[in-house]
Amino acid sequence: MANKKDDIEKEIEKTAKELKNEGVKGYEKLISQLNKQCSDLGSEIDKDYREARRYVRSNPEEGVLLGLIGGLALGLLLGRLGK
Repeated sequence: MANKKDDIEKEIEKTAKELKNEGVKGYEKLISQLNKQCSDLGSEIDKDYREARRYVRSNPEEGVLLGLIGGLALGLLLGRLGK
């Protein structure tokens, strides 16, 4: 009877270890996917930033005007929220 109980406990420990290993593998896979997405997003942001700088350099008047309008809109929004 004690042998049967020991066998069951060993089987439970083995199953718990297997589940833990599967969980760790799933976690590592998730981390890998998140790192790839982070890298892709970073490169996309860099590309958009370079594109915006290029546009503003070729059209400085529009860039200043858009910055002014954006600043005014943000100021008005923050002013109304502050009241």
